[in-house]
Amino acid sequence: MDISFARRGTSVSQRRFLDPKGVNRALFGVYYEEDIYDLFCQRLPLAMRAFSFRIDPVVRERNLIFVHVPRVAGTSIVRALYGPRTTRHISMRYFRALDPAFAERAQSFALLRDPFDRFASSYAFVRSRGTESCRLADVFVADTAHVSTVDDYLSYLEERDDTALDFVMRRQSWFVTDLKTGAPLVKNCFLYGEDAAALADFLRPYGVGELPRLNGSNRAPLFLSRRQRARIEAIYAADFALIAEIREKRRRAEAVRTAAD
Repeated sequence: MDISFARRGTSVSQRRFLDPKGVNRALFGVYYEEDIYDLFCQRLPLAMRAFSFRIDPVVRERNLIFVHVPRVAGTSIVRALYGPRTTRHISMRYFRALDPAFAERAQSFALLRDPFDRFASSYAFVRSRGTESCRLADVFVADTAHVSTVDDYLSYLEERDDTALDFVMRRQSWFVTDLKTGAPLVKNCFLYGEDAAALADFLRPYGVGELPRLNGSNRAPLFLSRRQRARIEAIYAADFALIAEIREKRRRAEAVRTAAD
């Protein structure tokens, strides 16, 4: 609770409105600044090219776009590539709208995670109100105050679309795909826990060595019932489909290489 507001007798709803995210929600229908730009990228893509200056100069210098999907161990990658700057969760659509030529020319990649594993990480993050280095936004602390079980959290997710959720709760596909077609927009997708060697090889030419573990959380194993797993599969259906597609493409490529040998 914000003590300064509480002392003035301000209500919870007033405090939430005075929060910048509450103001964003009232004016634009979304909580995050990143979502405001993403919204206009979808509605006015040509006009958004006037904002190409917003692409971080370090990203341009690297000629490398990392789309940071939250709860997929991406903070250490951001720090290694771009320095100790604020982590932002910007979709690939943003880069493609602001500067299509740069988005096409630059290398781009994202790290994705098994949706069940990421759900467990997200649930732990929400229940603990974040980590030491990254706190859950006040508006979502208030919105999820009632969440005390996995089923509570699942119901919360089922009742909202992506832009009504904190980044840690959203579909991974929201960050990396065309929302109309579901097609991946990043050039390379690595799978957390499966592609450690391939990711290391990819990052090595950019001067990135061993990555430290940042913004992690200690959590007990989360045991899910069959019904809960089915609900997760429905909520994150696009993520399951995206990862299955990535694995299938790799399987086919490996089959072609084996046949050639």
